[in-house]
Amino acid sequence: MLKATLEWRLEYKPHLIKWEEVQSESASGKLWVYHVQDKAGRPIVMMRPRNQNTKDTEKQIRHLIYTLELASRLADKNGVGKFTWLLDFNGYSMSNAPPLKVSLHCNSVLANHYPERLGLACCYHAPMLFSMTWKAVQPFIDPVTKEKIVFIDKGSHEHDQMAARFDLDQIEQCMGGKLPGCAYSHDKFTAKMVEYDKEVAAELEQARLQMAAAAAAGDHALAAGNAIQGITEGTEQLKVAAS
Repeated sequence: MLKATLEWRLEYKPHLIKWEEVQSESASGKLWVYHVQDKAGRPIVMMRPRNQNTKDTEKQIRHLIYTLELASRLADKNGVGKFTWLLDFNGYSMSNAPPLKVSLHCNSVLANHYPERLGLACCYHAPMLFSMTWKAVQPFIDPVTKEKIVFIDKGSHEHDQMAARFDLDQIEQCMGGKLPGCAYSHDKFTAKMVEYDKEVAAELEQARLQMAAAAAAGDHALAAGNAIQGITEGTEQLKVAAS
């Protein structure tokens, strides 16, 4: 799997996806990295299918990958290495449900190219309609990953289930928290992502310069080695001629 992931990263180049390329996908707040972590310190990837706003499958996938790259980066900075996926199914319907092709592709990307990144997946108020998609996707989900998926249904226990995993002061009221309104602001998130892209670009440039310096140092060492070898061979030839 590691070999396949490395090959995929070399070919797909997920680290080169820019916010300006995918920001239209995020305008409605259907998928983004939440402003706080869960109680385990993991970044939260928030997904709201009801806010589906586009039909370009490839761009949807690239937006997903951009979000996963961001969440993975934050998870590494926090020292936890994993993120939590929080799916808010309030308002989920046939009109905003992602195509099965997209759902299967998303599962493939997560399972094959972000192994062990998922710490927890919470499906909040998943409706009966979602069960059809779940039944279609479930056979393709890795058993280890499946164990990390939790369904939080409507009822007397949902508050305790959410409180055990999240700081309810920072969770919106529509999900049983205390935060009024919508936590997502496209303008504010865009400003953060512009800075994030600059940070990634700077690190990539630094890595490029380091590789160039290492290559140059290697060339110099090779040249010096060739010179020494040439002197040695010349000396041996002189010895042979003198004898």
